[in-house]
Amino acid sequence: MTEKQQQGILKHISSLKSPFNPYISRLLAFFLNNPLYKGVLIIGSGTALAQIIGIVAMPIITRIYTPSDLGILAVYSSVLAIVGTGASLRYEFAYLLPKEDEDAVNLLGLCLILILITATMLAIVLFFWGELITDIFDLGSIEQYLWFILVGFVGVGLYAILNNWAIRQRDYKQITYTKINQGIGGAATKIIFGLLSFGSTGLILGHIVSQIAGIGTLARAMWKKEMAQLKAISLSRMGVVAKAYKSFPTFNLPASVLNTASLQIAPIMLLALYDSQVAGFYALANAILILPGTVISQSMGQVYLGEASKMVRENSRELRLMYLRTLRHLTIIAVPLIGIPAICAPFVFPFIFGEAWTEAGWYCLPLALMVISSFVVSPTSKLLLYGYNHWVLFYNIILIVGIFIGFYISKYLLFPALITLLIYAIVRIIMNFFNISLNLKAIHDLN
Repeated sequence: MTEKQQQGILKHISSLKSPFNPYISRLLAFFLNNPLYKGVLIIGSGTALAQIIGIVAMPIITRIYTPSDLGILAVYSSVLAIVGTGASLRYEFAYLLPKEDEDAVNLLGLCLILILITATMLAIVLFFWGELITDIFDLGSIEQYLWFILVGFVGVGLYAILNNWAIRQRDYKQITYTKINQGIGGAATKIIFGLLSFGSTGLILGHIVSQIAGIGTLARAMWKKEMAQLKAISLSRMGVVAKAYKSFPTFNLPASVLNTASLQIAPIMLLALYDSQVAGFYALANAILILPGTVISQSMGQVYLGEASKMVRENSRELRLMYLRTLRHLTIIAVPLIGIPAICAPFVFPFIFGEAWTEAGWYCLPLALMVISSFVVSPTSKLLLYGYNHWVLFYNIILIVGIFIGFYISKYLLFPALITLLIYAIVRIIMNFFNISLNLKAIHDLN
């Protein structure tokens, strides 16, 4: 949107007769004149629509699938998220940093090659040792869906590469289109296959669509805009940038695997400690709490990354101020946005999702504490951007150890699921505050 178009919108609103016009105009001016929040508005509009589709579809999905079906999906999606983290060895985050576009585009080429290699390796592992792995980690409930992990692995990896390229180019509109595609495609696939009695398979297929839809949109946009730059890709240059940014696979990859595991381990552990039904209750409660905030959190995170990377390249001293301001705004938003639905959940879940899901409403109470703190911290945690990849690894080692200790205590003392989730939430909250202190220290050291 050009500056002339922005002024036209504000002028048109001012001409309308309404006592709220001054406030609406001021709010729009704030968003349109601030690069960070302008990007949030663009991405957020598409993400909001996608999430609304997901929320509307959820009561239908819970009536055509059982809690056990949703529990199997939760375990599958957790495994895919953990494994998919290493699709391109995290080099897709590195091409936000180079000042020269030639280096960035060679990193992109490197990522594409790495996906081919890692996907081949995953296929070999699944073929020869898939059954052994499911036995060791007590994942027998998803053994028949192992090859879906390979499909999701390739799709998630490609989307991450193209999405991060769009962030570097600050092409937020294309990201918005993909979010809409993902929301519509994922919900429609789950409902259609559910009505056809596909069971857990329908949910898994819908999840894959919700993760990878939009790849074509991003690829076409990149091809049209960056065709000349793509010709600069060469094996020799890819080797140079791979070496220059080797800290990403060295430090960020294991840190990201650990971080993703800390976020995704709960369904797997709940399956091991209890059963797939409990994992399904957790999955619904967690999704309902996260969905409203995802609209803002993901949008803010992607735009914050785009703006912060620009400030880092320019050695701007305004970075700390933007970080603190963003934390404050997210906190103000998070408490009512997540807290109020969580308090109401035990009473409204049976009416919205069906009597079978009553217990999931009670799970919202302890999980809300964790989700609020994560909503505030996650979009602004960019230690790898500041060059502190080793801190990310250190932080995530502590986090995953703390989570495993929490689940072990619950298993040893035979706690009910609700208490187990409360312990899990407390560990995550403590670590989120530690995360803030690390980011403030890293930003201070940059200046």
